[in-house]
Amino acid sequence: MNGRDTVLDVNGLYVQIQTDRGMVQAVRNVSFRIEAGKVLGIVGESGCGKSMTCLAILQLLHRSASIVHGSIRLQGRELMDMNEGQIRRIRGRELSLILQNPMTAFNPVLTIGRQFIETIRTHTDLSRKQAKEKAIDCLKQMNLPDPERVFRQYPFELSGGMLQRVMIALSTLLKPSLLIADEPTTALDNVNRRNVIEAFRTIKTQGKTALLLVSHDLNVIGELADEVAVMRHGQIVESAPVDQLFASPKHEYTKLLLDARLTVGIRNEQESKAN
Repeated sequence: MNGRDTVLDVNGLYVQIQTDRGMVQAVRNVSFRIEAGKVLGIVGESGCGKSMTCLAILQLLHRSASIVHGSIRLQGRELMDMNEGQIRRIRGRELSLILQNPMTAFNPVLTIGRQFIETIRTHTDLSRKQAKEKAIDCLKQMNLPDPERVFRQYPFELSGGMLQRVMIALSTLLKPSLLIADEPTTALDNVNRRNVIEAFRTIKTQGKTALLLVSHDLNVIGELADEVAVMRHGQIVESAPVDQLFASPKHEYTKLLLDARLTVGIRNEQESKAN
C-alpha cells in the first residue's frame, strides 16, 4: 500500500470501559488502513467493538471509556497528540460522521439550509450567498428532488431516507478526507436504502474521500467495500478484499456471518414471492 495515499492509519488500538464489574477491554489490538477513494467495511455482531472503534477515531468516547494504547493517524497527523480544540477544528471539515439515525444530527428548530450555511461559514470564508449556492449544489449531487425546497424545509418535514441523504450531503460538502458511516442504512426501506447506497457510490467514484463503513448488512458491505474487516469480541479476526472474503472466508466466525446472510436472503426472497 502506498503510504502517500493513506488517509487513515489505525495501529494497535486498545479501548477500555469502566463498568460496575470492573474494567472491560472493548477494543483490542485493532489495526487497519484506508486509502483515498477506498471503502473499508467493518462487520460483526452488536457489541463487538465496531462503533467503539469509530468513536475512538473521532475522539468522542464516553467518559467511562478511554484509549489505553495505540496510534490513530489522519493524513499522517497523530490524533492522539491533539488537544480538544485541535480535534474540534478537524471534525466536520476533515473528519465527518454519518449516524444511524439522521434526526439526531440536526437541530429540529432550524431549517436544513440554515444548518448547511452555519456549517460552511464556520469552516470557510464563503459569504452567505456563496454558502447557499454550495449547499444547494451538494444537495443536487445526492439526487434529492427539488433541492431548493429541501433547503428551505425543517428536518421533521423530510422522510427518513431523504434526511439520511441530506446528512450525507452535509457530511461531505467540505470534502472531508475521512467519512465514517455507522449503520447508515439500518432503519431504511429498500427504496431509500438503495438511494443511500447510490449516494455513497457517488462519493466513492470521486476518489478523494476515504470511507469507513460500519454495518451488519453484508449486502451493503458487498456493494460498497473494497476491503472488509470482521470484528469479534473487540478484535479483528479476519481482513481481506471483499470478493476474496465473501468467496473464501478463513475464520469460522466469518463463515457464520456469511451463512446468516444467505439464510436471510433466501427468507426475504421467499417472502417476496409469497406477497
